[in-house]
Amino acid sequence: MKTSYKFFIVTMVILYSHQALAQQFLERVYLKDSITVHEGIIVEQAPSKYIRILRSKYNDTLTIPLDQIWKLTKFYPADTTTTKQLQPLKIEEKPYHKAAFVELLGTAGIYSINFDMRTERGRRDGWGFRAGYEYLSVSASDSANTEKVKIAFRALPFQLNYLLGKRKGFLELGVGATFISPKVSGSGSVGVDQELIDGFNLAFSSVIGSFTVGYRHLPLKKGLMYKLAFTPLLVKGLLIPFAGIGIGYNFN
Repeated sequence: MKTSYKFFIVTMVILYSHQALAQQFLERVYLKDSITVHEGIIVEQAPSKYIRILRSKYNDTLTIPLDQIWKLTKFYPADTTTTKQLQPLKIEEKPYHKAAFVELLGTAGIYSINFDMRTERGRRDGWGFRAGYEYLSVSASDSANTEKVKIAFRALPFQLNYLLGKRKGFLELGVGATFISPKVSGSGSVGVDQELIDGFNLAFSSVIGSFTVGYRHLPLKKGLMYKLAFTPLLVKGLLIPFAGIGIGYNFN
């Protein structure tokens, strides 16, 4: 009878210990790449060097240098009967980071309205592209108001770019081209010579090269973004120093 009682006590202790283990807090380790998260139990810490975590998903031990870690958190598993395993965040499940901004001067010369997007899901840095649009219209007439001329410019700046940095500040490097399409039209009693109009349109329709080296500020979530950049333009083999400033909204 005593043996049965002792066996019952031992069994209850084992069951209680297993339940306590299943109900313990686990830790999440967020890395600075804004993508990777590891979940498990931290089994070793070396001050200013590294931590070692027992990962619940893979049932292995991983050593992580402290300079790669953004933050550490604890959480209580929802499942109290078994340790709930974390599925590492997948890049495919995250959106493409996008932004829209207005640039003064810069790659289009006067101004441009732009859309920018990263090419890899979930990443705020790395490769991306920007595409923009500019439209300007100027009208003029002679003193008698009999001869009117209208000049309209359209510019389409496009660049491949790369953002290098972490958190909110990034170095922006870009290279691309700006497509310029002018259109001159005239009206009046005398009229503007059509050959001059055609010659002007042909002469000023061109593609110029563009480069960007600058700073881009992005919020950690949605919000205001801005950029300052050196944007030299390559016009018919001549490199012209230029600069631009942009302000807009970051969507992710």
